[in-house]
Amino acid sequence: MENGSVFLNHEISTSIAGLLRGMELQEALDTVHAAGFRHLDFPISVFSRPEGSPLKSDGWRDWVRNLKRKLDDMGFTVTQAHASWEQAIPEDFSPHAPYPVYCRTIEACRMLGCGKLVFHAPLYFFPTHDKATQNRIGQWNVRWFRELIPTLREYSVTGELENTFDYGRVWQPGDPPFTYCSSQDMLELLAGIDSDCFALCLDTGHGNIAGFDPAEMVRDYGKHLQVLHLNDNFGFIRPVYEDLHLLPGGGNLDWPSIFTGLREVDYRGNFNLEPVGALPRLPFSVRVVQLKAAKETVRLLARDAGFSL
Repeated sequence: MENGSVFLNHEISTSIAGLLRGMELQEALDTVHAAGFRHLDFPISVFSRPEGSPLKSDGWRDWVRNLKRKLDDMGFTVTQAHASWEQAIPEDFSPHAPYPVYCRTIEACRMLGCGKLVFHAPLYFFPTHDKATQNRIGQWNVRWFRELIPTLREYSVTGELENTFDYGRVWQPGDPPFTYCSSQDMLELLAGIDSDCFALCLDTGHGNIAGFDPAEMVRDYGKHLQVLHLNDNFGFIRPVYEDLHLLPGGGNLDWPSIFTGLREVDYRGNFNLEPVGALPRLPFSVRVVQLKAAKETVRLLARDAGFSL
C-alpha cells in the first residue's frame, strides 16, 4: 500500500478552548477561520460547567441547534469535542452516577455532527498511599464510565479517554504514581470498561509533564488511539504552571519522534492542535499568523513522517 493512500481523510484541526479564556465565541471562531482551519475540536465543556451555562439551561437543545447553524454558515465541521470534567471521586469512594449534563453533552456532540467526545477520568484528590487505593480508583472509574455506555450507543458517539497529570498537586513522596498519567493506566481503564464505545485520546503536553515520552505513549496506545491533543511545554517545572499548551516547537517535546510513532501505529484520526499560550491576549492579526504557522508546522511534520495531507 502506497504511503498516504489510507491517510486521505487526515485533517488538521484545532481546539478553541484556550481562545475562549480571553474572548467570546464569535471572535474565537473568526480567529481560527482566518488562520485556515475548517475542522474543530469544540469545547462543549466551556458551555456546560458553570451554573447557568447553556448546557444547564432548559433551552439547551435550541442553543446547540443555533451553534450548529453558526458553524455550518462559517464552513466548520466539528470532528471531535470535549466533555466537562465536573465530577471527582469522593474520599469514601461512595458510588455516584454521572451527572445529567454528561448525557446532555453526548447528545450535543451528536447534534453538532460529531462522533468523538473526549473525557477526563474522574480523579481522586486525596492521599493515595497504596496500590489498594489505586485499585479502588480504577474500579470506581470503570463503573462510572460503564453507566455512560447506553447514551453513547444511542447517539453513536465514542468516548475518548484522555491522559492527565497531577494538576491537583496531591501526590506525595512515597505514594504510588498518580493515576491516569501513564499508558498502562489508560489501557487498563479501557480494558476494564470493555466496550467498543470507548477509545483513547493522547494529550502530548500532559504526557510530558507526567514524565513520559509521548512518542512511546503513541506506540503503547497503538490501534486504540483515535484522538490527539497536540500541544507543547517544558515538562515538570513546579511551582510554575506547567500545562502551557504551547504550539508545537515552543517547548521541549520531540515532535518528529511523535509523528514517526503516529505513522508506525497507522494513526487514522485528525492532527488536532490544542493551543492556549498567550494567544488570547495578542492582536487578532498576530493570533492568525501564529495559528497559520502552527498548522503548517503540523503539516510538515506529518509529511516528513510519511503521511499524505
